[in-house]
Amino acid sequence: MQPVGTIRLYRPDPASASATQRSGRAMFAARRLTSTRTAVAVLGEIDAVNARALARFVESHTGISRQLVVDLRAVDFFGTHGFTALYYISVHCSRSDVDWVIVGASPVRRLLDICDPDGELPRVDDLTSALDRLDRFAQCHQRTAPAGGLPGWG
Repeated sequence: MQPVGTIRLYRPDPASASATQRSGRAMFAARRLTSTRTAVAVLGEIDAVNARALARFVESHTGISRQLVVDLRAVDFFGTHGFTALYYISVHCSRSDVDWVIVGASPVRRLLDICDPDGELPRVDDLTSALDRLDRFAQCHQRTAPAGGLPGWG
């Protein structure tokens, strides 16, 4: 008899993903902050060479988290492909019901001012603001969780 289990077809297993990865002129590192919150920090340059790797790295580390901080404070260069990676991360987080926030250095903020003038991506100025925002999201989710089903639904 064959053993029965779950096979991950589309996303890598978060437990098997490395905690750090080098890609082009950037280094990505993931760290669990709490049981439901993960931080991904980026050091270096995000460009056409490594933007897709950044998006996949973030995706591989959100499988077991409900909240994500993308820390781009140590980014020296942030090209338009970086914006595409952030958009991909946004779609992934939305589909996976992960609250997330971006903390960016001046190259990141400059590009987001141009590519995201309406502020659709969740960006804040510093890490304290990021954590406060995620705490507020967590409180909102706790208040809106159904306590016993919907009235009238038997």
